Amino acid sequence: MRWTLYALLAAAASAGLAQQPSQADFAAGSAMRKALRQGCYLAADDALRPLAFSPDGTPIPGFVHDRWTELQSAFTGEPGPAAVEGITRVRSVDARDSGMIGAAKPHDAIAAIVERARRTRLVILNEDHASPRDRAFGLQVAKALKPLGYDVLGIETLTNVADDERAAAAMTKLRHEGYPHFTTGTYLSDPVFADFLRQSLAIGYHPVAYEATDSIQTGDVESRMDRREQAQADYVLKRALNAHPSSKVLLYVGFSHAAERAKVEGQIKRRWLASRLKEMTGIDPLTIDQTTFNEYAAGDPALYKLVADRSGSKPTALFYHGKPLVVGEYAGLVDLQIVHPRTKRIGGRPTWLLTLGRKPSTVPSALLPSSGRRLVQVFIASERGGIPVDQVMVEAGRPSAMLMLPRTGIRYAVQERSQCNGIGQID
Repeated sequence: MRWTLYALLAAAASAGLAQQPSQADFAAGSAMRKALRQGCYLAADDALRPLAFSPDGTPIPGFVHDRWTELQSAFTGEPGPAAVEGITRVRSVDARDSGMIGAAKPHDAIAAIVERARRTRLVILNEDHASPRDRAFGLQVAKALKPLGYDVLGIETLTNVADDERAAAAMTKLRHEGYPHFTTGTYLSDPVFADFLRQSLAIGYHPVAYEATDSIQTGDVESRMDRREQAQADYVLKRALNAHPSSKVLLYVGFSHAAERAKVEGQIKRRWLASRLKEMTGIDPLTIDQTTFNEYAAGDPALYKLVADRSGSKPTALFYHGKPLVVGEYAGLVDLQIVHPRTKRIGGRPTWLLTLGRKPSTVPSALLPSSGRRLVQVFIASERGGIPVDQVMVEAGRPSAMLMLPRTGIRYAVQERSQCNGIGQID
């Protein structure tokens, strides 16, 4: 997906921002994405900071700070600290929801998904774009569904073109190479997301690009969003469900795209991707929300507080009187709701990174700076022009967080403030 003016508007709308971003905000967001397409993480950070923080370092709530929060997850696996903001998805908990949550029983999330995925050929799992942990869970779901015949993976972020032959050729090339590049998709600059795709390709998934193309760049925001949802549904039907009639399909989407019924948002009633696919195909998809019971980013703090200490060490789904419980803004709109446990850390990094098959390792002393700060990156040795599999920011004279290394051949690189990916590689 190209990071167009429309995409920026859609991001603002889906995040529930109270004020429309300014042209300066759009310019900062575009500069960030341009830098990331070249692998320039520190330049992307530089593009956002002037509008994300005041001169004294105070966070400025809004669109740019949200983009900065997302970017920080590419350095650590966790979003940067959120500013106080008017996000509509954060709300008080009504007594009925609180009572049901208190009486609900947690079930293993993967087991609950697998049981229900057997009954359909379409699973739709959402994510919070600022939460790499969601992507690590997406990989767990992809692995669990593979034995059931799921071998098509549609990912919202994949760069798309309207021409079906060109799009198919790009996906064939991606599958043949086995790993993404910085131009493969907007959010894939997050090392966790890139590894989700890399590992999914390795176990045999066929990637499908379904993001709307530039044919929806005119009209007001609502009409653009409506056309975007329909364009996405048309692509999924044509390129995933119809093109692979013997396959089952996993769609990995952002936020409300997983809502399988019309969703009331303020004064607007929106029909998102899942609801359109259900109507167009007659397939009852298994729809899953993992953004509500989430300690990161746009997760609902009031709801999360009620469940955070009850889910143990693995993701769970709550069941009330034997049936899946869904509360908050997705009540009645999805089939399952995932509760992510509180984050624990090892060597300054979240332990859920271990689910990607990683091992904690100290940063080689040769890569530590003698002064200032630098980004230490780890790449898969066999990849050229790929995306880091992990990276951490290190500072002279201060303890460094550990790297989370894959169990395969790697190469290191460092990136300084004014430099880009690949400078100072050490093989």
